[in-house]
Amino acid sequence: MRLLSLIFIPLGLLIELLAAWVFIAGWHGPVGLTTILFVHLIGCAVLIVGVYLALPPNYKRPVGGGFAFLATAAVFAPPLGALGLVLSMLPGLYFAYREKPEEWDALAIPDLPFQPVTVNPNDVFMRDGLSSVLMHFDDRNRRQQAILACRHLPRRDAVPILRSGLSDSADEVRLLAYAMLNSIERDLESQLNAVRDAIVANGDRDGELHEERAMLFWEFSYLQLAKGSVEELMLTKARDAIDTAIEAQATAQRWLMRARICLELKNYDDAESALRHAERLGLSPDDAAPRWAELAFNRGDFQDVAPALQRMSKRAANNPVMRPVTEYWL
Repeated sequence: MRLLSLIFIPLGLLIELLAAWVFIAGWHGPVGLTTILFVHLIGCAVLIVGVYLALPPNYKRPVGGGFAFLATAAVFAPPLGALGLVLSMLPGLYFAYREKPEEWDALAIPDLPFQPVTVNPNDVFMRDGLSSVLMHFDDRNRRQQAILACRHLPRRDAVPILRSGLSDSADEVRLLAYAMLNSIERDLESQLNAVRDAIVANGDRDGELHEERAMLFWEFSYLQLAKGSVEELMLTKARDAIDTAIEAQATAQRWLMRARICLELKNYDDAESALRHAERLGLSPDDAAPRWAELAFNRGDFQDVAPALQRMSKRAANNPVMRPVTEYWL
């Protein structure tokens, strides 16, 4: 192919020069102009074939477009078009600037998982990474995948992310976040209805069903599904239910549950009383110490926070949840 182009290009240029010489020589009559045009067209045809064969492979497609461009440049600009094709275009195509090969590969961002993740779902990178997708990604599909990935998080971590999705600019992201929040609420409500029906049908002699009912009401506040007066109502119902369970049978865990509810209701005296009852019934220091520290902090008695945390064992203090707290105060 290259050898043929070396034959056709000089031959085409020679014919073009012949046509130019005939024109310069003054053969301007009708027969002379026809002859000049005929010779010019023959020279263009030969030259176009030669230039096309000499083109780099990337520039030979599409065939029709390549020939049309070469014919336009050569036929309608005699003989400058022919010289321009040979002396300007071909060297420019062959010696054009070429980027150096990159020493690294650009990889596409992987999709978010649609199956249970193998990493610890409580990991801060899993939780905050999904929040970052909602805040910083322009691709609505990615934000939608981030909402779907919340299914693999504990509800306590997933609900704040889903709530942030309610203010997303894309309708499908907002609706998906709302649907998942609504699904969590319906699940809690169905469990409450099942416990209520069980109490009506069989009673609750030991208070276990009322304890479960209190924990379900407590979940609405713990998961931040309820706010304001609705949260206060849920906490009040949780306190009433745990009081009924305590009347049936007082245990350390039930009194601890009442203390946590009272802390959220900001009834600090009732919370202190409940903690003392729980300790008298055998509540371990590892369970009681964080609540005493929380109570002291909420009351503003900051000097009592560290002594309360010091009652915890080393194993409990090194718990992933408590370790940042103990490192700060102790």
